Amino acid sequence: MTGTAAGLAGAGRLTPAGTLLAEAVAPASDARLLLIGGGAALAVALARRVPDGGLWLIEADYRALTAAEHAVAREGLVGARVCPDPTVPPEGEATFDAVAVAMPKDRQLARHWLAAARAALRPGGALYLAGANDQGIRPIIEDAGALFGEVALIDYRQRHRVARATKHAGGSDAAPAPGWAREPGIAPGTWHEFDLEARGATFRIRSLPGVFAHDRLDEGTALLLAHLAAPAGGRVLDVGCGYGIIGLVAAHLGAAGVDLIDADLLAVAAARENIAGNGVAGARAFPSDLYGAVGEGRYDLIVSNPPFHVGKAVDYEIAHALIDGATRHLAPGGSLVLVANRFLPYDQRLREHFRRVTTLAQTGKYHVLAARGTN
Repeated sequence: MTGTAAGLAGAGRLTPAGTLLAEAVAPASDARLLLIGGGAALAVALARRVPDGGLWLIEADYRALTAAEHAVAREGLVGARVCPDPTVPPEGEATFDAVAVAMPKDRQLARHWLAAARAALRPGGALYLAGANDQGIRPIIEDAGALFGEVALIDYRQRHRVARATKHAGGSDAAPAPGWAREPGIAPGTWHEFDLEARGATFRIRSLPGVFAHDRLDEGTALLLAHLAAPAGGRVLDVGCGYGIIGLVAAHLGAAGVDLIDADLLAVAAARENIAGNGVAGARAFPSDLYGAVGEGRYDLIVSNPPFHVGKAVDYEIAHALIDGATRHLAPGGSLVLVANRFLPYDQRLREHFRRVTTLAQTGKYHVLAARGTN
């Protein structure tokens, strides 16, 4: 241990992957360092290593980004900069001396970050990556080797691994990029694109790995869209918007104003692309931790396909918070509509807050629930 975890009061704790990265990354004091993921504690630890250079931070999670922003400000680390849009390369390409990545379990998203890291590194720059065995770090390290030509395992601890690769300057020693590195949505500056038909309209969708069902319309959302009744001239809030199809359809059906929110910054970026690309007037997408960024806004319809998994476990926290907070953001006579797996007892939670709860549609796997009339 090199002491990198010392003095992190107020910045949270290093994760196991963060600990490995904090010990492995040893840049010069004037180095330019890019951190992708890892959390507030790692951002503080690494920012302290480069007082004469700088740290740039990319996070896909709005809550993690906000926590890191507060932590580096609290610590007075003026050389640390958070990047609000994870799809915009900070400071251009080939400008960083090192990139550290806390790898996600989604392999496609991990490949997206690997490709972004390679583009960001100057020739001779170093990539450091870490993650958990049970979240697929070993094949991701193999992907790094395929992209960079070689990769070395540095340490293994608490079922986590950290590895290092170097970006070659080019020429005969440079490895040809594997085919996946050129795929749309993985190659830097590209999007995965597809056409999606819903409610008599065709939408051109742009999305990225890491966004929920990023390359398709999932079955639950399809059921919700088939039975969605947007209030003509009304206001709609799409909570957990993903790439934005629910909000786009609500606008198509006549809603005058549609707000799309998500804690996933990649989803928000995709939703903004799709609002602009499909010429949807009166819609906007912005990051929010549930209703946190909505303020005192009131809506005629709140609609959602809420997540219910944390890893492999069923977790009701997000859906329950969505239901519990809905009444504070519904206009008089407004409704909350959500789709969920039928085994999830959200109707019970809805009845704690609403007088009328109905099932709009159901299949063998999903049901669409509508609630109105606050208790």
